[in-house]
Amino acid sequence: MILSPQTSHLSAEVVRVTLAELHKSRNDLHRSHLVSWCDMKLAMPGLSTGRAVRSALFELTGECVCRDLVVDVLQVVCEFLTEHGEDRTNLIGAVRSHVRKRVVDVFRSYRARQGAQVKPRTVRQNRFGRALPDEEHRAVLGHLVDEAGYSSPLPGHGYLLRRLAERCAKEFDRPVPYYLERLPAILHTVKSVCSAGHRVNIGTRTAPEYVSWYDAYIDRPLGRRPDANTQPLNDDNAWASPAPEHAGDSDAVVVDLIVTAVASAPSDTQPQALRTAVLDLADRGLVPRRRAASLLADQTRFDGVLAEAREVITRV
Repeated sequence: MILSPQTSHLSAEVVRVTLAELHKSRNDLHRSHLVSWCDMKLAMPGLSTGRAVRSALFELTGECVCRDLVVDVLQVVCEFLTEHGEDRTNLIGAVRSHVRKRVVDVFRSYRARQGAQVKPRTVRQNRFGRALPDEEHRAVLGHLVDEAGYSSPLPGHGYLLRRLAERCAKEFDRPVPYYLERLPAILHTVKSVCSAGHRVNIGTRTAPEYVSWYDAYIDRPLGRRPDANTQPLNDDNAWASPAPEHAGDSDAVVVDLIVTAVASAPSDTQPQALRTAVLDLADRGLVPRRRAASLLADQTRFDGVLAEAREVITRV
């Protein structure tokens, strides 16, 4: 991708500062999208990132999910430099400050395209949040609305349930299993409250389509997150089976895949099933290849993971 002529405003130092300010946001995207290796490369006179070779043009390549964020923020910086490039005594500091402020707007635009609430923190105090019985219910509403605006994959209802449990556990300083047990009832209450009252028009003025606030800002945006196996949240059974807690990896998606692979194999072939599952996870980018290779090479750790997977299976 060769960017527009406006990139002539961008110096190597401006781009370097912009990328530094985006470091945390890009890492967050990598984590939420389960990206183990970022292939984004940027090349321009005086600067190259990744394995890119410096170029006389401004080139940005790669398929990583963070690339669009970098492009969108650099466009914001170009517009800022066009308007204020000549009237700032500390231009680099001004760019740094501008990126910090505007990256929030960029993420809000992504949420708007998803059909989600652009300011999820405010929903705890809207009329639905105030109608909920306590702070725990309001926290679940806030976290659920926040999750609805993500574009990252949603690999099954157990994954989302665990995400909500982890976020509530961190906020209220309680163990994750406590919320895994309580969440189905809390979510039922949240859905009931947010489905009542006035309807939201998700159509147009000439062709209106009225749905509940819950459907408009939670269920539909969550349904746009990519994964063919995700159950719709209006199915009460979607909250019935929490993901296993641990099987050698803290990521619920990895846990589910490992436990499923081991459980589906006869006991004498379970070690081979686990090896195949670990290699498959590495091929799909869900586990770093070095980590997978390290596990397979360490028989003690491998046996420990297998034992934990078997323990989870016996509890299900």
